[in-house]
Order: sequence, then structure tokens, then C-alpha cells
Amino acid sequence: MPYHKQNTLTLSNRAKLEIRKYISTMNLEENHKLPREERLAEMIGVSRITIRQALNDLAAEGIVSRRQGKGTFVNKDSLNIKVRFNPSMEFSQAIRKSGYKPSVILGDIKKIPRDENICSLLHMGTEDVLILAEKIFLADGRFCVFCRDYFSSAQLGDAGSFLEFSRYDDSVFQYMYQSSGKKCEWDIVEIDTILSSEIEGLSGYLDQNRLQEMPLLYLKGVSYTSDDVPVLYANEYINTQIIKYNMIRKKNIAYLP
Repeated sequence: MPYHKQNTLTLSNRAKLEIRKYISTMNLEENHKLPREERLAEMIGVSRITIRQALNDLAAEGIVSRRQGKGTFVNKDSLNIKVRFNPSMEFSQAIRKSGYKPSVILGDIKKIPRDENICSLLHMGTEDVLILAEKIFLADGRFCVFCRDYFSSAQLGDAGSFLEFSRYDDSVFQYMYQSSGKKCEWDIVEIDTILSSEIEGLSGYLDQNRLQEMPLLYLKGVSYTSDDVPVLYANEYINTQIIKYNMIRKKNIAYLP
């Protein structure tokens, strides 16, 4: 039976949400400095430690910048970014943020022969079966993303759970959470590019009118829980004509005197 857990925000995530709401009320042309940590903690009703964590998270996302001895400031340009590379979001959400209507084509969901490289990445036992799930995301009917997700059968449970998952068109992360309570919190990703014609099996899902020769962003990565347990290996092929990623990077430059 699927595991159901109340979807509650942590205090730091709630504080992040409230800070973002506060930012939305600011006139950033006149002032883009946030109140002091003590004042934010009082306004939101959480501890200063929680506020500090929330601000650090927002700084990591590029929403704010923290300047020693001066305070915390809103990065005005960051508010116009629709889809961030870090932190990542689910593809249906990224498609909506990009101004399109998402839809999903369910592909193969099957047990496959063990690939020992993938099984090693996922720390799978010798008796665990490797499962492959393929999914196509469309944006206003146009090809947007092709996903190949690999994970252990231990993530699904019994045969009934496998059948249920084979009809599940939402996020694989949502399914894992609902069935086991496991949340994927972070991943390690290798970035590459690839031509659509080089992706084996993709043309079987889309006709050539919908799948023209195009360069795609190719992400290969392992997703981990908050306990640093690997649960999923993914190959993601992304049409960057539709999803245009942005990120704010801090500079680490060795300036010579």
C-alpha cells in the first residue's frame, strides 16, 4: 500500500516563502535591502537561526546577496529568471514557467538486464532488479524533454506497485515519496550536448515532423535523499529552444595585486 505522508514545509522553507512574499511587496527601484535578521524573525515568527538558514538558501539560489557588515540585498535581475538550473525543478513546472502548456507521453516502463555501472551508482543489492522508465514531455504539443530514469525495483515494492507505477504520469520523485516517504533532495549532474538523431529509441515515440534534427542539452545524474542515499539515475535530453535555463554564479577569481 502506498505510503502517504503529510506534506508540510520545514520552518526554513516556510521562512523562505514568507521572505519571497515580502520581496514581492518591495519597491526595488527605491530600496533592495532586506530588514535585519532580527526584524525578519520577528515579522515571520521564527528564530533568527531559521531566518539565517532561509537567507543562506536564497543566496545560494541567487535571489539575494549577503554582504559582510552591510546586510542582505535582493538581486533584482534574478527575479526575472523563469527557469533556474539550480535548484532544479520538475519538467512540467519548468514548461509552465517557460510559458507553455505541458503534456506527457508515457513510454516504456520495464525491468531490464542489470547494467552493473548503474547498479553500482545506485548501491543496488545483487538480487535487486533494474527498472527503466521512459517519458516524453511536450510543450504546447512540441517535443521538449525525453527522460530515461533508472532505479531499483526495491523503490517500488510488489508487482501491484509496479503495475500502478506503469500508469503513473506524474513525477517519479512524487511516486517514490508517496510510496515510501523518500524525498530526493539533491543530485550530481554531468552536463553534455547531443543531437536528437543520436538518441536511441526517441524516434519511436514521435514522428519526424515533431522531432526535427536539433541539438539538445544532455544531463546525466544521480539523485540522492537527504540521507545521501542514491535512489535514481537519470538521462535527460532537453530542448533548450523551449526551456531556457539561467543561473547566477558567484565569481571565484584570483585577482593579482
